[in-house]
Amino acid sequence: MQSNPFNNLPKIKKKDAINILRKPISELKISADYYKAVFHLANYPGKEAESILLDFIKYDYEKLEYKIARRKAIEVLAIFECKKAIPIIADFLKNDDDDLVETAIWSLGKLKCNDVDIINSICSILYKQFNNKRVVIQTLTNLGVKKEIDKIRSLSKDSKSSNGIKGASLAALIKLCGEDNKLVELKNFLRLSNQNDRHCAVQDIINAGHLSILPFLIEAPISPSFKLKAIESLWINEEVLWGNINLLDCIDSVILDDPKRINTLETNNFKNDIVFLIDQLFHTDFNRCYKSMNELYKLPADEVLYHLNNNWERAKSDYGAIYFFLSAYRLLFEKQIYDKSILEKVYFVLSDYWPNYMKFKSSAIQILGYLNDTEFYKYIDQFSNERSTNYWKNRYTALLVLQNKQKQINKECAKLFLNDSHRFVRLKAKEFLSC
Repeated sequence: MQSNPFNNLPKIKKKDAINILRKPISELKISADYYKAVFHLANYPGKEAESILLDFIKYDYEKLEYKIARRKAIEVLAIFECKKAIPIIADFLKNDDDDLVETAIWSLGKLKCNDVDIINSICSILYKQFNNKRVVIQTLTNLGVKKEIDKIRSLSKDSKSSNGIKGASLAALIKLCGEDNKLVELKNFLRLSNQNDRHCAVQDIINAGHLSILPFLIEAPISPSFKLKAIESLWINEEVLWGNINLLDCIDSVILDDPKRINTLETNNFKNDIVFLIDQLFHTDFNRCYKSMNELYKLPADEVLYHLNNNWERAKSDYGAIYFFLSAYRLLFEKQIYDKSILEKVYFVLSDYWPNYMKFKSSAIQILGYLNDTEFYKYIDQFSNERSTNYWKNRYTALLVLQNKQKQINKECAKLFLNDSHRFVRLKAKEFLSC
């Protein structure tokens, strides 16, 4: 699930969330309370929560705030794996609200619905005017339904189909029909100019279920978070090797995220002016960010350092920019350029001010390991503790830093990670200790 503004609010108690959802909409203090209650009830899986949500989605309020909350409730029921919800959710397939229908389709796929009549209803939507046929194709692929494969094949070739529909169709043909010749075409979707299309391609590669694309994916100009999601989804066993692909090498490459190893796309109106390049680090398109990083690397290092420091206060309010600023500081180390203020920035990033899942913490851990051994080892208990460092990527990063240091003490430190809940962290620790 995507990040949500309710993430940062105090949790609602289970009974309070239930009381809100039992109230008629006319008795709510604010209409958004429904959504807030559903969102927080997701933290309390069980029969009682399921029963409340099942009753809630049967309401018939026209208010937009209720409709949004109902869609969330359907999603939560699917995540709860509440099979009782299937016939109720299936009724929404006939609704004229495309957003509701889309949520219903996704949820039925998540619930592994095998009811023939319901599946036929989902299939029929491929022949209707519907805003998101992509989710229909993805759900049929997820459920292993081949019934409409000819229609899906035609959508993959239709010039009117969006890239999202084409990508989902290619994944379906690969997964359902074993048409591995479509992998090359799907792989090329990672080179599309629109970043959202590239992100969709990542999910399509996951749905296709082919590890062979991983090396190409790792070099694509997309967020490391998407790459790690793909690796987690595709690499389902505890083995480190698949053919000539090494799992840990793939993860290491994504975490180190060297922009010089990213296969960037050509971009119009791109300048080599340092002010322009620094400004591009704030861009939402990762391709532009990586291109800027590579151009900055070619410029005088002291000049780059000056401009990075000069824009740090601005970057602090943009966690996407913080990631690339820290990455740029790391690149400067290759040229033996750094100053004491970088360490202060690292401490700021590692502080409790930020949630632990933030993607830029990994870069901060790497910088700390480079700049100050003593301080890095002071943090090692925190980095190995899942409560204080709850995103597995950051714990893995600490191990990677340890591995790159030539100290005997590191072996003892690595043992702290052997019982980690995440299999990739455990595998990394085992690899380290076996060397």
